[in-house]
Amino acid sequence: VRMYMREMGTVELLTREGEIDIAKRIEDGINQVQCSVAEYPEAITYLLDQYDRVEAGEVRLSDLITGFVDPNAEEDLAPTATNIGSELPAEELNKDDDDEDEEEEDDSDSDDDNSIDPELARQKFEALRVQHEKARQQIKIHGRDHPNTNAEIQQLSEVFKEFRLVPKQFDHLVNNMREMMDRVRQQERYIMKLCVEQSKMPKKNFITLFTGNETSDSWFTAAVAMNKPWSEKLQDVAEEVERSLQRLRQIEEETGLTIEEVKDIIRRMSIGVAKAR
Repeated sequence: VRMYMREMGTVELLTREGEIDIAKRIEDGINQVQCSVAEYPEAITYLLDQYDRVEAGEVRLSDLITGFVDPNAEEDLAPTATNIGSELPAEELNKDDDDEDEEEEDDSDSDDDNSIDPELARQKFEALRVQHEKARQQIKIHGRDHPNTNAEIQQLSEVFKEFRLVPKQFDHLVNNMREMMDRVRQQERYIMKLCVEQSKMPKKNFITLFTGNETSDSWFTAAVAMNKPWSEKLQDVAEEVERSLQRLRQIEEETGLTIEEVKDIIRRMSIGVAKAR
């Protein structure tokens, strides 16, 4: 018996304390993901647009949220189940949701929204909308590094943490961030390929110059000016490098974030996803 247990491992039944620990870990992970996503202005814009569709009668409130977390409650031991950043493409996620909708269509119209107070939802979304606008205005006036901006973004995160999204909406926000990061990585890898593999620039030099200057021409100009054996070869790929830099700048314009800020949000979001799984 001892050999069998040692080979297969032991499975301990969860105690109440164990259940609480797991619930808290999942809750912390979800909160960390939502706090990170809240720093991406378009994520909140998307959520508010979806709620406008609820108000217009185009979708149900239960297609958007499962409820809210009471910020004053000492414990909330029932965090929302979610696929959190499913690796499935969007069309597959939509297909799964459509299948579930067909199976549950008979019951959904009468039951789904009963547990969500529509007036409370209206108040919560209005508070989110107001705080979102405050944060956007501070970004527009002062930029993202100003103390006033940081304070408003932090408050936006606190408001957003009270929302519990349905898995489809949660995954949409997470996957949208991941897709954006994939676009960044695609351009960065191509730039590195042009400089390191094709032009034979030492990788260490490339990383030192490129990191933190992802959308600036200054690092490339400095590399060419170093008059190394590979400096002349860099001039042959200058146009291609510039095209990739322009694509990175386009991402910054789309998101209202610098590439460095995008990476920081993704890093913290990924940590939250890992906690919540």
